[in-house]
This record gives sequence, C-alpha cells and structure tokens, in this order.
Amino acid sequence: MEFKKITNENIWDVVNLKVKENQKRYVATNTVSLLESYATQNENEKVETFAVYEKDTLVGFTMINFNVFDWERAPKVARNNYCLWRFMIDQRYQDKRLGKKALNEIIKYVKTMPLGKGGKLYLSYVPGNDYAEKLYKDAGFVPNGEKDGEEIVLVLDLE
Repeated sequence: MEFKKITNENIWDVVNLKVKENQKRYVATNTVSLLESYATQNENEKVETFAVYEKDTLVGFTMINFNVFDWERAPKVARNNYCLWRFMIDQRYQDKRLGKKALNEIIKYVKTMPLGKGGKLYLSYVPGNDYAEKLYKDAGFVPNGEKDGEEIVLVLDLE
C-alpha cells in the first residue's frame, strides 16, 4: 500500500474514483474533496491529499488535516489534532480488505506527525454508514460524545 501526492499526472484518475451507489450519501466526491483541500490550503491551513495505491493500481483517496478549528461548529477535538477528513476506496476494489489496510497505513503515517504535533486522530461518519463505523471502531477509534453537524465523531489516541 502506497500513498502518492495528487499531481497533474493522477488527478483525473482520482476524480474518476467512485463509491458504490448506496454509499454516495455518506461521502463527498473526490472532486468536492480536492476543491475543499485547495481552498483550505489557500487559507493557510494544513491539509494533505493522497491517491491510495495497492501495488501500481489506484484504489482510493484520502485527505487529512491538522489543527483546523476555525470552522463554525467544529468539534473541540479538532484543536491541535489530526483529522481523517476524507477516505474512500473505489467501488471496484471494495470487499478486498484494502480499506482496512489503507486505514492502518494512514494511522501509521499520521503517527509520524507530518503536519505538527498532535495527540489524537479524529474522524466523523454519517449515522447509518455501518460499514465505516465498524471499520473505524475495529481500528481503535472510539466515540468521544461530539458530533460534527449530524455526523458522529470518533477519536484515536496517537500516543
């Protein structure tokens, strides 16, 4: 499993990754994610986007940020911590344990503190997305009682 920066060489392949039809209500498109990443970077906030590869095959997309807490209604855990802002595996590569493998690699990467020192990695998921909830909880994420809008916040200690 390898993460590669989004470049002009792979951006359109990343944009064309899709989740299954019944998952679309749970995750933003990669186009929306890349636009939000660009705007966030222009506000001098720390965000990274990656194309996820298994061997030489593009299988997914992920986006992390650090210490983005200016947004209205952001969870308190956002301050001085990492966020797994977006994470998806293309519909063609789901059900092959690649999501679990990629998530473990993301956690390992965030533990290197690439954007600053933080003690936690948090994420949020839409209620009803049972697959994501199980994936995240199996990786050690636990609810902290917060919500991000309607989404449930889960947190993983990095230390």
